[in-house]
Amino acid sequence: VGLHGDNMIAGVIQPITLTLMLENTTAVEAGKAATNIVNWSFYRTFLATGGTGMVLGLTLAIFLVSKRADNRAIAKVAIIPNLFNIGEINMFGVPVVLNPFLIIPFILAPIVSITFGYIMTYIGFCPVMYVTMPWTMPPFLMGFLAAGGSIMAGITQLLAIALSVLIYIPFVKMYEKNQLDQTK
Repeated sequence: VGLHGDNMIAGVIQPITLTLMLENTTAVEAGKAATNIVNWSFYRTFLATGGTGMVLGLTLAIFLVSKRADNRAIAKVAIIPNLFNIGEINMFGVPVVLNPFLIIPFILAPIVSITFGYIMTYIGFCPVMYVTMPWTMPPFLMGFLAAGGSIMAGITQLLAIALSVLIYIPFVKMYEKNQLDQTK
């Protein structure tokens, strides 16, 4: 019906996560450690890379395993917008919307990604983020800059994307098998 999930929950999530981000920024400016793992940049870095549902992972999975020219054509058009966290081409072009094969990874990939990001930050592999980034910041750069120029944060974001690709791959294969079955 045209409702955008990220925008719908932003009214609740954004004030909380921006406040946590501000606390981190203030702490770092005072020479203290940032302590709020979950904050606005963390949320953007690990929950919606490529767009809602970690759909950059879907695009990359299509490039890796798709045998269908139509799906690969959509992925070619989607990749550049995905690099700026815009996922509408995937949502309506693949489509993800009303697609029973892709709804599971669409929900699962962000959950795995944000859990992975949290664990990696908690154990100290990825620093706590304290710089607010625009939602259109490309992957790796978002993590790198949000953590004050930490290569480990950028690497953690890339690893989260790799996890999302692994999650999407079997579902892309099932979806394409169903597409093939329907053309017979």
